[in-house]
Amino acid sequence: MVVWGRSPLLVAIALWMCFGRAAALSEPQICYVLDGILFLYGIILTALYCRIKILNAKESARPKGKNEESIYTGLTPRPQETYETIGVKK
Repeated sequence: MVVWGRSPLLVAIALWMCFGRAAALSEPQICYVLDGILFLYGIILTALYCRIKILNAKESARPKGKNEESIYTGLTPRPQETYETIGVKK
């Protein structure tokens, strides 16, 4: 349907008919469409989250080489006096 080269009135009628169909959706139908979009969005986000968790689990299960530093390298335990109780009189 090529109406762009013809009169502007035909173009306006064609556009009006397209927008008329979109405006013809009643309120419950719009809610169903939005619910469907949200449902698909939830499924996609859940799949991406599970994919990230699985990839992180595989990466942490992989044996690490001896050249890699440990997370706790350079940390020292606190001195014991910080954990001593203050003199309590009974």
